[in-house]
Amino acid sequence: MISGWGKFNNYSANIFKPKTLKDLKDLIKNPKFKNFISRGNGRSYGDSSINKNILSLKNLKKVIKIDVKNKIVNCTSNILLKELNEKLLSNKLFLCVSPGTQYISIGGAIASDIHGKNHHNDGSFSNHILEFQVMLANGTVKKCSKKKNSKLFYSTCGGMGLTGIILSAKFKVQDIKSNSVIQNSIKTVSLKETLEEFNIKHNHKYLVAWLDMSAKNINFGRGVVYFADHGVKNVRKVKQKLKINFNFPNFFLSSRLFRILNTVFYIINKKNEKKILHMNKFFYTLDNILLWNNFYGQKGFVQIQILIKPKNALNNIKKIIKFFQYHRQYSFITTLKKMGNKNNCYLGFSEPGYTLTFDIPNNNKLKDFYKQLEIKLLKIDAKTYLTKDILMSEKYFKKTYKNYKKFINYKRLIDPRSKFISYQSLRLGIK
Repeated sequence: MISGWGKFNNYSANIFKPKTLKDLKDLIKNPKFKNFISRGNGRSYGDSSINKNILSLKNLKKVIKIDVKNKIVNCTSNILLKELNEKLLSNKLFLCVSPGTQYISIGGAIASDIHGKNHHNDGSFSNHILEFQVMLANGTVKKCSKKKNSKLFYSTCGGMGLTGIILSAKFKVQDIKSNSVIQNSIKTVSLKETLEEFNIKHNHKYLVAWLDMSAKNINFGRGVVYFADHGVKNVRKVKQKLKINFNFPNFFLSSRLFRILNTVFYIINKKNEKKILHMNKFFYTLDNILLWNNFYGQKGFVQIQILIKPKNALNNIKKIIKFFQYHRQYSFITTLKKMGNKNNCYLGFSEPGYTLTFDIPNNNKLKDFYKQLEIKLLKIDAKTYLTKDILMSEKYFKKTYKNYKKFINYKRLIDPRSKFISYQSLRLGIK
């Protein structure tokens, strides 16, 4: 049995782990198997890397080559960010874009076109890719970049593994002076103040806010804004990680508990605070708790990341949070990020505006709530991130991902028999 990171559903699947590229090619071309989807380290939240037949590249040879002088990495797609980071840090280098976990593969980073706390400055992962190799449905290997085989490039970045198997990638990284990050935080008293602080701190490298989901009336939208830059002095590495080896009981995850946790977290934060943190603690906070998804119990949870456009952003963010509150769908980890420029990826999520992210425990009312949420989001032209998705409808997808036809038409050209599909792609009508 297998599931996404959110553990929302369990699925029966055949997992194939070829040891060579020839084995991989033979599997793809084997008429016995109608279709596949590739799967990295299984950190996408829903069913985007799940199919009856799953291809894992974990047993293929891993290669990392770092050109320190030119700040370029060339590596196989089965490399985890954690493995890469260890080598980068020893050379005073770091990823230009990093998500909230380092337990994802490079292939997954490309397929999801990941973004981080610095999208307002540095865009998404695809902005820094020089080229990568993809094995197509017919077994051929194509090299692509923004200029060479550009349609394959822009359909694969953010394409959720539906164009082929990403084999390797070459991308830019950035100079850093140490393993530390200088983090400043400001406690805000309202959503308006939170957004104002975002505008004031816009020039800092990294920017994110935690919002208090329990707050209402004059305190509505209060939270903690974190802004940070790379430090100049090394600090001690993060201590040994905790591990949640069991599922928390479902009765524990009540909306009342989540409201209490929100209130307590807000209260214990100082008004203004400056910390010098190890990079792992800043970028990968939840990685310090192994199997943290078990906190949400056997039924799991959904993570919903919503992109709100700049026009009327304050009012629209208010509407969304109040909608969650009204339906008693509370999240403890509710984050707000500022987004920068749009890229050219056919299924790209990134656009100017803000992203609002909720972690909601699975419950009996969740599916009906989500249907109503989509209606609400369509009215303000807001979309949700495919990598976090498990509930999105085909109608909502096709209304919010404006270039989906361009993606589907190109996929049909390179994969006419739909060799690469996932349960998510079937649900969204991508075939």
